[in-house]
Amino acid sequence: MKLKPTILCVGMMSVALAGCGDGAPSNGVEEHAPMAYMSLSVSTVESVAGGRVDGYTFEAAESSNEMIHTMRFVIVDGDGNVEHNVSISQIPDFKTSPKRFRVKPHETKAVYLFGNETSIPEEIMTVFKNLKQGEAFPVALYETAELGDESGNPLFPNDRLIPMTEVHSVEIGAPVYNGPEPVPYQAELFVTRATAKLSFNLTVSESYLGFNPSMISTITFNKVGNKEYLFPKNTQYLPPKNPSSFDARTVTSFSVPVDAVNEPYVVTWIKGGDDRSYLSGPIYIPETDNGFSINSYSIVLPVGGIDLEATLPNLPSLPRNTHAKVDITLSGGRLSVEVAVVPYTGVYLNPEFGIDRD
Repeated sequence: MKLKPTILCVGMMSVALAGCGDGAPSNGVEEHAPMAYMSLSVSTVESVAGGRVDGYTFEAAESSNEMIHTMRFVIVDGDGNVEHNVSISQIPDFKTSPKRFRVKPHETKAVYLFGNETSIPEEIMTVFKNLKQGEAFPVALYETAELGDESGNPLFPNDRLIPMTEVHSVEIGAPVYNGPEPVPYQAELFVTRATAKLSFNLTVSESYLGFNPSMISTITFNKVGNKEYLFPKNTQYLPPKNPSSFDARTVTSFSVPVDAVNEPYVVTWIKGGDDRSYLSGPIYIPETDNGFSINSYSIVLPVGGIDLEATLPNLPSLPRNTHAKVDITLSGGRLSVEVAVVPYTGVYLNPEFGIDRD
């Protein structure tokens, strides 16, 4: 991403919320270093591989655990060494507090973003959060770090924060001045929730005579992967990731660990408003590649000892940051299924990168 400096007034450069940094406070760069301002947005991504039949619709986060509580910025210089490693915390929101950094000019920065890091396995996150200024960034760990859980369990329960990750390249040029302060460079970046989401709704038709609630208790979704990469892997976005912007994005392809196993996932129903309404979710699962083909997923609904099965239309894959809503109608011995693949709405986070003065 090649950026042009953008002149901002002094009032816009004030820090809205206090950030708590736990990395190196200053990198010793001369005072007249360029300022790089980065505005972040949660991306709106969904799978379109294999085609779609519904329109593009988007939704906001449904609960606090899908919002940003903390954000870690690891800025890596052109030599692959850590220039800044800072974390900020805040009241859950769609945007983070502004944060400014002094950076070296004339090189491309790699910016690694970790949102809600407390939900990332400690053995992985400890390595990243303890990186000091001047240390080599552990590229191998970034490329191979995985998220997973025991078979049959969600990737994250409903009371856990959802991690958000991404890496961006930002080119910083020569210092440009319009007065005593360098003019800031400005970028628009995004992070992506590191999970797919499922929810099921079941309605039993009034035409189903003799139905009683004891006839159903679970539903099985085929199939859910047991692990995923921490950061998006070989993920292709449309529009492309670079140049970054707040545009809505879809995912056309992605990779999962080669040893990831797709397994049936059993969900227990929760009673809805009456004896003929049931729901489950949200269920946070790893992003799952099931071949990127139409009708590659199915459900099995046991009803009174009989397994009713149906394929799920319009669901060729389950990339991260996507909500697959499955609406089921049970009429006698038949299932009618509708699937809406819904990406999250993009939201503005607005942290700023520039000069970090004492």
